Amino acid sequence: RGWVSEKRSKPRAEGSGGGGELLRHPPARPHPGAAAHDIMRVAGVILIWVLMALVERTAAFAAPTLGFQGSAARRRAVASPPLGRLRMQGWEKDVEEPEEGDKEEPKKLNFFKRLMRQSDDYKEASRVFRRTVFTNKDWQEFRSSARLWKNISTMFTSGIIRGLWFELTCLTTVALSVVLINKAILSGVLMPYVPFDGTFLFSLPTLPFQLSSPALALLLVFRTNTVYARWNEARVTWGLIEGHATSLARNGISYLEKDEREEHTRRVIAATYCLQRHFQRDSGAGGVLRSKLEDLLGKSEADRLMAQGHLRPTQAFSDLTRISRRSKSIDGSTKARFDLHLDALNQALITCERLIRTPVPLVYTRHTSRFLGMWVLLLPLAMVRELQDSFILIPISLLVGIFFFGIEELGVQLEEPFSLFALEDITSEIEQRLGAMLRYDVEVEDPLIGGDAKSLY
Repeated sequence: RGWVSEKRSKPRAEGSGGGGELLRHPPARPHPGAAAHDIMRVAGVILIWVLMALVERTAAFAAPTLGFQGSAARRRAVASPPLGRLRMQGWEKDVEEPEEGDKEEPKKLNFFKRLMRQSDDYKEASRVFRRTVFTNKDWQEFRSSARLWKNISTMFTSGIIRGLWFELTCLTTVALSVVLINKAILSGVLMPYVPFDGTFLFSLPTLPFQLSSPALALLLVFRTNTVYARWNEARVTWGLIEGHATSLARNGISYLEKDEREEHTRRVIAATYCLQRHFQRDSGAGGVLRSKLEDLLGKSEADRLMAQGHLRPTQAFSDLTRISRRSKSIDGSTKARFDLHLDALNQALITCERLIRTPVPLVYTRHTSRFLGMWVLLLPLAMVRELQDSFILIPISLLVGIFFFGIEELGVQLEEPFSLFALEDITSEIEQRLGAMLRYDVEVEDPLIGGDAKSLY
């Protein structure tokens, strides 16, 4: 409604008849700040409520997957499949021995949660293809001058970025909504009483983002360094397992009787395969382990070891201890050398179990995720002052989200390192090396230096 200004007008000219009258002026425009601020307050409250509800629903869905879930790694991955083809029926049949806690109760999921489950399945299945083993040729390609352009050209086919579709979809929706709302404001459709010069926009000040960005950077850096330290510790520990297993087998081949050497070597190889299965639960790994143990030890011994469940590595170490204990060809000091390597293997087992059972403190991870999510999702509102209603806001927000969410996703992927290691290659290399040592000991006599060898002095 308009505003009426009432005042007595000047008397009319003489002879015009009548005195003064009320003059009705044109409606005055209301003060633009009041209506704009009210609308922005309401819109801000609604936006915050929607974001909190979204975070709550996402946290409620993702809460059961925070701990170690053996069943999540049991999806078969024979090729790098597209996102929509990872839900495979009957994958439980590939697992010969479902262990306690690995079975999931079937639940009816809505469309939204079903899409999130497909994304999770894709990320779990793609971990198999990140078990990198480099050769000399791979190192040459890694140092190639074309690596920068190759990495940029494959950015949108990266498994990390493809696994971020949910976060990037939410960010794109927020950026698009901000652009459309500000277009409506500047065109006069949403708030016709607001000046159209860009003074009033649906936006946030940039100062809070400038003040909080160093804190966010520190949180991300500390988390990334922490999870890389876990990954590196697991890598070094498996290097120790490989070294001590080889040394233990070499001591057995060197000091045990001939009828005990092969059994000792076979049990060392079996212990490494039990360690691999203990920390890497791929689809069908139970059947592969049983087949390996039957080839190495026979069916009865394989059944005895398989019946031990998660205590298989401990049982394998105990079997090795019995061999050195019952041997009469070695003295006490030599047995102590065997025990030294067995103690190192047992300590490596404990170290790996500590890494798998104790993640980075969840309060740190959750606070970083909340901080990052709110910061990135509200960032389009802070870029409005520079870009206003330009659609360039959407790709810029998307790139920023890819970089920040990608850093956080890298930390999540590296925090559990064992499913990223090529442990099957390590155990196969141990088997080949120990088999060659045993074969050399049986087939080749003590080597002598030939008379045509060059003198060293």
